[in-house]
Amino acid sequence: MSDVEDDYMSDKFLSGLQEVRPSLLNNRAKKREIEVQAKQEQNNKRQREAVNAVSVDNARLQESLNKPLAADNKGFQLMAKMGYKAGSRLGKQADARLEPIGITIKKDRGGLGREAAIAELAAKRQELRREHMLRKAGIESGEEISTEAYRRRATQKAEERKLNYDIKSCQQTCESLDLAAGVAEPELEFFWPPKPVEPIEEAESDEKQASQQDEEQEEQYSPSEQLELLISYLRTAYTFCYWCGTHYESVEDLGGNCPGLTRDEH
Repeated sequence: MSDVEDDYMSDKFLSGLQEVRPSLLNNRAKKREIEVQAKQEQNNKRQREAVNAVSVDNARLQESLNKPLAADNKGFQLMAKMGYKAGSRLGKQADARLEPIGITIKKDRGGLGREAAIAELAAKRQELRREHMLRKAGIESGEEISTEAYRRRATQKAEERKLNYDIKSCQQTCESLDLAAGVAEPELEFFWPPKPVEPIEEAESDEKQASQQDEEQEEQYSPSEQLELLISYLRTAYTFCYWCGTHYESVEDLGGNCPGLTRDEH
């Protein structure tokens, strides 16, 4: 026995414990990490072996299916008793099946109904695209229409968009030229771009709406007629040709250099 017994509660003993404990923790963590990696490698190995086994089995199955039935096969013997001969067709008809229906081996993990769902989804998307095209051309989905009629309707819609664009451009040009000439109000309401409606008194609003309805009943112009009136007004009042985009110096200059009154003439 030593002269001085060790004090197990002394700083020397406790410091020794502090030096040992971290190493123990590190060793356990390292051991646990190694065990996890080993298990993961084993799982991966088992998965690879399973995939390889399935591939081998599928290859053997396909190879067996490609071979004709042997004469000692039970199924061949049963068919032979019913009059079947090797190389002949199954059935009484001349166009009966010569080869058996093939087997498709399913390799993915999707459900059996997923392929049908994907095919149905593709058909539905195609139908929706068709409905969008018909709606864009202004055709109701239930309306029967030929390819030629669809093209004609689509061309009509494109012409309407172009017509509306020309009307808007003419309105802006007419307003600019009128204001520059000191004109405070348009000659016809649609000669200038529509202004936002401002809040007015109820009585004035009713009176104005009634007046506008009377004017609309007297004079209603189609978009093509509005464009024609606008172009004619710009040519006569300001010697300006919308199709040329030119402000001519005089009536003679307009008549001598402008190709005509319509888009086709330009």
